[in-house]
Amino acid sequence: MHLLLLSATDLEISETATWLNNHTLGLNALKPKLLIGGIGQLQTAWALQNRIGLERPGLVIQAGIGGSPAKEDIGKVYAIRSEQIADLGVMETTGFRDIFEMGLENRDRFPFHGGKLENPYRSLLDWTGLPVLDGVTVNGIRSSDVVGFQRNPLRVVESMEGAALHYVCLMEKVPFLQIRAISNITGDRDKSRWKIKEALKNLHGELVVMIQKLEKTDETLFRI
Repeated sequence: MHLLLLSATDLEISETATWLNNHTLGLNALKPKLLIGGIGQLQTAWALQNRIGLERPGLVIQAGIGGSPAKEDIGKVYAIRSEQIADLGVMETTGFRDIFEMGLENRDRFPFHGGKLENPYRSLLDWTGLPVLDGVTVNGIRSSDVVGFQRNPLRVVESMEGAALHYVCLMEKVPFLQIRAISNITGDRDKSRWKIKEALKNLHGELVVMIQKLEKTDETLFRI
């Protein structure tokens, strides 16, 4: 099985990359490939689409850090169930309206389902053994507000690339997982309070467990 490990930056995946270089893995004789997709939806979408066209993976795992509005999430690692593009729409005098509320897009037109980009590989999500949360992808962040989601009381994991992974893999019908370690509270721009090292350590630990588990995994797991 061809595993593609995708991350926005070298920092988020460097410890795992070093570990892979120092360990011999079976994985049907195919060593996991690494792809640094770049920051943001555009770079990630192009890099991933290009790689899939050159060498179609059996599974894509996007790994990185992210934010959460809940302090108790700091340091925890989550598997992401669905993604929404948080700031794709218009900020009007009455508040933010996304493209679905504006009638510019059908919220159930594939690959969207109810306005979300859902991961349909439920068995894969369960297989990770990780707690599951939904995600939101943003292009820009206000210090005290995730644009368009200030009215959302639910706990979500914020990133700048998650929706690109979900969109491309759903369109290409490639099994995928998004794994995020929480490094900070969303909207908090004081990086002295961020726990990046702790988040990266925990992310690496979970990735190692998953990569090792993949060696003994039946590929029927990658079916919807």
